[in-house]
Amino acid sequence: MSDLPRKVLPAIALATIGLLVALAIAGGTASAQYPPPAGSVTTSVSETTPATGASVTCTCKVLDTVGSPVAGETCSFAIVSQPGTDARLSSTTAVTNAQGIATVTLFTGSSPGPIVVSSTARGIQSQATVTAKAATPVTPAAPGTPGAAPPTGAGQGEGGTPALPWVMAIGASVALGLASLFVLRAVAGRPKAR
Repeated sequence: MSDLPRKVLPAIALATIGLLVALAIAGGTASAQYPPPAGSVTTSVSETTPATGASVTCTCKVLDTVGSPVAGETCSFAIVSQPGTDARLSSTTAVTNAQGIATVTLFTGSSPGPIVVSSTARGIQSQATVTAKAATPVTPAAPGTPGAAPPTGAGQGEGGTPALPWVMAIGASVALGLASLFVLRAVAGRPKAR
């Protein structure tokens, strides 16, 4: 009777493992995503802070689920928000090339501020922001007297502070420092009184 458990035990163990595997396969759930994953869509711009009235290239890059470029995909472009009313796109659609890239041109318009552009392909939307900067006005230089020498700096310094008092204060400090040095040398060079 002692041989029976040794012979039966491996068979029971193998049957138990087989049963557990069968239960795991049958009891597990299968799932599928519908529609299947579309990949990725990325919107980018050639310049993020252009001047007002400038043009910027907007790019839509489409990749499949394994990261390969998708050619021939239609990308829709739109201005989501803008500070004024005259920013515009050269086209609202473009088709991707062999590298999965489609481009349109954004004209920033005359109002400074953020312009949000979106691109959509395969049901996926992506956005990029361009911040149009107001053009800085150029201030003409004050006309000088013809033939006059350029300023020497002896007049007003930065912020309207006269430069002459500062020059005098620095000169006095240097003179005081040199005088102190000579006095110390003279005192140090005398023999001590006993």
